[in-house]
Amino acid sequence: MNIFKMLFGAKTATVPANQLLPGAPHDQSSLEGELCHYSGYERQAALERCAALDRTDLLPLVVVRLNDWVPAVRHAARATMQRLLPLTPAPQLLQILPKVLRLREMSRSDHADWLQHFEDSILELLNVQDLLDGVCGKNVHVARSCFYMLHQHGLGDPAQYIGMALATRGDTVLATQALRLCASTAPEVQTALYLKAMSSPFGRIRTSALLSLTQAPGGQDMRTLAQASLLDAQASVRYLAVACLQTMGEEARISYRAILTSPGSSTQATRVSLLSLGSLRKPEDLELIHTFTQSKLPSVRLAAYTAWFKVAPSDKDAIALQAAGDAAPGMQKLAWKMVSHQGAFIPFATLHPLLEARGDHDLLLRYASANKWQWLSTIAHLAMAHAPHRPSHTRLHHELLRWIRDSHRDTAKPDGQQHDLLSQECAQAALFALLTVHDEHSRLLTLELTHHQLTPARTLQH
Repeated sequence: MNIFKMLFGAKTATVPANQLLPGAPHDQSSLEGELCHYSGYERQAALERCAALDRTDLLPLVVVRLNDWVPAVRHAARATMQRLLPLTPAPQLLQILPKVLRLREMSRSDHADWLQHFEDSILELLNVQDLLDGVCGKNVHVARSCFYMLHQHGLGDPAQYIGMALATRGDTVLATQALRLCASTAPEVQTALYLKAMSSPFGRIRTSALLSLTQAPGGQDMRTLAQASLLDAQASVRYLAVACLQTMGEEARISYRAILTSPGSSTQATRVSLLSLGSLRKPEDLELIHTFTQSKLPSVRLAAYTAWFKVAPSDKDAIALQAAGDAAPGMQKLAWKMVSHQGAFIPFATLHPLLEARGDHDLLLRYASANKWQWLSTIAHLAMAHAPHRPSHTRLHHELLRWIRDSHRDTAKPDGQQHDLLSQECAQAALFALLTVHDEHSRLLTLELTHHQLTPARTLQH
């Protein structure tokens, strides 16, 4: 087969590519499909009809063809684009701008020269205010493209569009680009922009802005700014504020303690102060921190436990035990994290009645799974305590399958209490009842029990 037929498909038109084809009314409704046709000839002809019919509504599809794999189609797309641009309203031009500028990242063809021509054409059709409006718009890709055009072509007041980008609430990429340009502005403008950046919703932007302000020549009250930043939601901002105050001879501990001892402090201020006070790791603050583990608010208690661990990591066992006794989900998560990641120890004999009384069987099984026979004993205990066909039966069924799958990885032996429980006929009957079909799983469970002499006085009948 001819290579050109493979690329373009069967040639259906003999009109030269550089001529604009008139379009009949019935053609207009099919243009959208023809712009995506497998045949390069069809795509090229569709592009030419788009230009002839002034179909600005199809510009998004024309943009796609700018990076078409067939060179002739790419050239037709460029010609169509240049034809339609002057006819396109400003809002629609802003919408296609990001897609066209993205061609800089494409390697199929060198678009540099054509893109330069395109940008020049766009600037003849859009004014500075159009681009500024785009920077403030909700479409992040349009905002980035407009910001690029303003900066790249030296349009407008840099302080204005940089400030607009710093104020964005939904695009950290645009805010980062704007922050980088702050250093290229005049010193007095820099300070104003960095202060504006301190109101950014992105912690990384606020951190960089505060760092830049600490290094900038005078003009701002760093003491007041650092004091205000002590309660920032971003930890890195707070650390910088603490360090900044320290260079001025002030101790952030005093501010945090004052907030914690003030009855009018908000919940957020209390939480942040606890976490920050804990990060300073001063043992003399432990007594104050301990008082907040009894707070009525779970979020405050969680912050207090976290601060306690920061100041005294060696108290991890006591922290985990006290947190495990707290019914709030956040405290349960903290206790488990202390045990599984920090190496804290809570006697299972203490946890078992505590969690079972609350009906938290999932967490009970999670703790139990740290020990092979403790895990199986807990499954058996729960299986005997709850009648079959309840929701817990399905949960225990899956838990037992996990135990059978993983049991060979642990060579531990059951202790006396576990041996006594698992040797009982009723315990083994409850376990086998969880395996509704006595297949390979039943055989493996029997082998494991027999291997450790966990055979009841009377042989089970299956």
